[in-house]
Amino acid sequence: MDFRDMYEQFYQRVYYTALKVTRDACAAEDILQETFMKAHEKWEEIRDQGKAGAWLATIAHRKAIDYLRKEKRTQVVPLEEALTQPSKESPFSEVEHTCVLHQMEEGIRKRVSLLSPKLRDVFQLHVTRQMSEGEIAQELNISLSAAKSRLHRARKAVKGKMTEEWNFGEIA
Repeated sequence: MDFRDMYEQFYQRVYYTALKVTRDACAAEDILQETFMKAHEKWEEIRDQGKAGAWLATIAHRKAIDYLRKEKRTQVVPLEEALTQPSKESPFSEVEHTCVLHQMEEGIRKRVSLLSPKLRDVFQLHVTRQMSEGEIAQELNISLSAAKSRLHRARKAVKGKMTEEWNFGEIA
């Protein structure tokens, strides 16, 4: 049996072994390639080519487990979650967490101060006094739809500027 025959005979078995472990088709394809690359490197050393299928499945299974371990270590966490739940890994993490939150609060205050007075008033009533949209409408003698619209526009403006400045999104 040459290498090409072995590939044709076992590629599905290797792929499905990796897929069963990872539950990720792209990862299974990568593992399939890595498995056959390793098999190609060691092809001359295989004594019993009749056991090639089991050997390939074992390699694929181990590589899939390695892949899962690696993924677990480099798990992506939403930035908002990372900021609200400081890690206990570092003695500085709580201090760092506090500093980042303080910087974010300062940034929000700065952005709110740049809003038009109409938007700023609605935003501040909602955030600082925790008033509902209906209560804001009564307080400012405006319609409920105007209060909702202004609050939406204020949030959007503050979030947009913060997103640009802080590059919000996913962190690894």
